[in-house]
Amino acid sequence: MYPIVESICIVNKQFRHIELHNQRFIEACRTHFGKDAGKTPENIIQIPQNIDNKRHKCRLTYDGNHFDYSIEPYIQRKIESLRIVHSNSIEYSIKTTMRNQLDKLFMQREGCDDIIIIKNGFVSDAWAANLILFDGEKWVTPSTPLLKGIQRQYLLNSNKIFEHLISENDLKKFKKIKLINAMTDFAHAPVIEVDTGLFE
Repeated sequence: MYPIVESICIVNKQFRHIELHNQRFIEACRTHFGKDAGKTPENIIQIPQNIDNKRHKCRLTYDGNHFDYSIEPYIQRKIESLRIVHSNSIEYSIKTTMRNQLDKLFMQREGCDDIIIIKNGFVSDAWAANLILFDGEKWVTPSTPLLKGIQRQYLLNSNKIFEHLISENDLKKFKKIKLINAMTDFAHAPVIEVDTGLFE
């Protein structure tokens, strides 16, 4: 069994959305290892007091018996272009260290910065992020993600985005796309304009 991963954003020496991380970690341990971890990310991780107040990424892993984590300053990738790729067999419903399927799809980006994964005709995720799309009035997120990310869940809970079933053909109807994850919130997410001919 591959270790579970939880990537947690730390800003101003404080966890962001830790309750959602705790919940996902507990559920993943039960599903992946068939038992409770006995702890949550909140009481495993000790935030060093000598780090600055900028964004830091905490990467927590658990293999069923042992916890390990690291905390590093976060450097956000520049994403300006996306390539559509297809896979009907890819699975990544639990965040683990096994990312081979995702990495193989990422290698198909052909010079673009990231990918949009289409599974069974419907939009799912990017390589390491959930997608949100702007239709001119509101931001929506695919109801068929590979992984239900923490930032995605926070925005859904806050009614800032809404779930929609989005087919590959629907993509051209949208005006903008953002890539979000635990480290990249709505405000920091890169914006890709759809009217650049991205899906032609």
